[in-house]
Amino acid sequence: MVSTSCTHKPYHPTKSEREWTTDHEACEVWVREGIRAEPDTYDNFDEMRLIRQCMKNKGWHWERTSLFNFKKEPAE
Repeated sequence: MVSTSCTHKPYHPTKSEREWTTDHEACEVWVREGIRAEPDTYDNFDEMRLIRQCMKNKGWHWERTSLFNFKKEPAE
């Protein structure tokens, strides 16, 4: 059995996490329409990269989840 977890979560200064879904779907549609125009020049990694760039253009950022935010021990 394999267990995985996300190390980052989306963050936007003025939008709720629910709005992430709407923005992500719009980015998927936009990217896939562009890829259909030139399908031989894109692969799955390009699609993911372009969707992420579209989300960044909409103001979304990714921050580490608390599971992976390690706190440094204070120096003694």
